[in-house]
Amino acid sequence: MSFNLFKKNKPDKENKNKTDTTELSKPETSNQQLTTSFGDVSLILRGAHVTEKAGNLNSLNQYVFKVSTQSNKIEIKKAVEKMYGVKVARVMISVVPAKKRRLGRQEGEKAGFKKAIVKLVAGQKIDIMPK
Repeated sequence: MSFNLFKKNKPDKENKNKTDTTELSKPETSNQQLTTSFGDVSLILRGAHVTEKAGNLNSLNQYVFKVSTQSNKIEIKKAVEKMYGVKVARVMISVVPAKKRRLGRQEGEKAGFKKAIVKLVAGQKIDIMPK
């Protein structure tokens, strides 16, 4: 009795032809994964980052948002377009590091975050601060 543990099994010609036809008939699912990868918009956009500098950028058709630390430019672009119904021209990302803070003898850390500067196509506008 011999053990054929290390020999490769050769597929039969009939089985090989069957597997080839099934592989050709399968649709590619990579496009479906790209469209559903970013999930819920509220998980990506944490909110508008309202500062004096961000207010000055609004006149240049650029808006600043706090975003999730795991999100990337593509996900942020899709989230802004979906939430506000505008066309995004460009996304720039900046990571603000955590800073050390003291209150008396107690030392702590102010949390860092990721922010995105979103530039819209000319003629588009977002009303972040409703009047």
